[in-house]
Amino acid sequence: MPALYVIAGILAAVWGAVFALRGSLVAGCLAYLTVAVCFGHPFWHANVGPVPVTLDRLVLVGLLVAYVVQWRLGRIDPKSAGRADWALLALIAVLVLSTLRLEWSEGFPGGPETVVRLWIGYLTPVCLYWIARQAPLGKRNVVLVQATLACLGVYLAVVGLLEVSGQWWAVFPRHMADPALGIHFGRARGPMVHSVTFGLVLAVCLLAAWLWRARWGRMGQLAWLAMVPMMLAGIYFSYTRSVWMGAALGLAIVLGLTLQGPWRRLVLGAMVVAALLLVLTRMEKLLSFEREYQAQYTRQSVDLRGSFAYVSWQMFRDRPLLGTGFNQFPEAKKPYLSDRSTALELEAIRPYSHHSTFLSVLTEMGLVGFALFLMVLGLWAHAAWRVIAKPTMPAWARSHAVLFLGAMGVYVCQAFFHELSYTPIDNSLLFLLAGVTVGIAQSGEPTGPMT
Repeated sequence: MPALYVIAGILAAVWGAVFALRGSLVAGCLAYLTVAVCFGHPFWHANVGPVPVTLDRLVLVGLLVAYVVQWRLGRIDPKSAGRADWALLALIAVLVLSTLRLEWSEGFPGGPETVVRLWIGYLTPVCLYWIARQAPLGKRNVVLVQATLACLGVYLAVVGLLEVSGQWWAVFPRHMADPALGIHFGRARGPMVHSVTFGLVLAVCLLAAWLWRARWGRMGQLAWLAMVPMMLAGIYFSYTRSVWMGAALGLAIVLGLTLQGPWRRLVLGAMVVAALLLVLTRMEKLLSFEREYQAQYTRQSVDLRGSFAYVSWQMFRDRPLLGTGFNQFPEAKKPYLSDRSTALELEAIRPYSHHSTFLSVLTEMGLVGFALFLMVLGLWAHAAWRVIAKPTMPAWARSHAVLFLGAMGVYVCQAFFHELSYTPIDNSLLFLLAGVTVGIAQSGEPTGPMT
């Protein structure tokens, strides 16, 4: 066995050197994302220091090395910094300072976990953003993003359906069959063993497949039509309302920006009518449908969000500008749970971390961090719209901008109801797509054919 490790290490070093010299940095970012999705912490990890070693982190180190090598060789495409980049830099500075100002000398609550969350939730995605932004961006790389996500979506849909049908013998990686790993066992949760992350990634992959299908022949488009029910079924069996809402919003954005004439009005009108009918006739069912446990627990998860919002508001009122400090909500919330001036069951949220990215940023980093977070998202969306609205931009560039806006719709719905910075996947996916989008916008007129 040690000999196999040595051989694998030599092969990895050789291919790593080849990639560092000649490889596509965008392909490297996609490789990191794919490994993080399929072979992340639940698949394998080694505890070395405060941040465990995982396969995706090893890939990230190799990607950073490749970026430095290609930068030194003059093979990247440096682009001038724009408002979105400065806003992101300011946000990361606030995050880091918010962590450093904690009482390290006294062993502040959750010290190692804070370092890990800062690294995987924000610093890793920023690395992907910067590398993708500075990489040479042409039609081949942008189409590669859509093709990779489409293929990843097919894989996730298949394993999700295998999970909910109990066909554990067929799932890969095998850790998906272990109920002790991750959460949401019994739903479609994929190799990330988390139904929210599974649903977010699969919904974005569905959007990518829709945009990629325009480059296929007739047989390819028929094959895509066969994939759609499978992907939609995978999204449904995540049994996560925010995922359903995000997928619907993302689809509405992408279809609204790609369909033309009567088809746009027909499809979007049908989606709006279907959503209204669903809300009006099935609201109680949506609030208390049975998932992996019992229906009352699903209803309770809805009620707890009121408690989170109330406690977050009280914490914000006490520390409005800079917040409690990054990753301090789980500990800082405890004094507020004894408040008896409200009928909300505040004690019920004691064991939980935050359930909303937006409220988490507001309470932990205050108005300063919250304003910067919203500014980054807004400037990214503006960059995408600039690409779409500019008639001289190639079709492939506009197609990616549409994908990013759809992905942002999916992401925002999850961020309202879940804290997305506890895994390296959710933010990494959005930041990678944002990096390509801002890179295209900042490069002016991308080279390549218009189609």
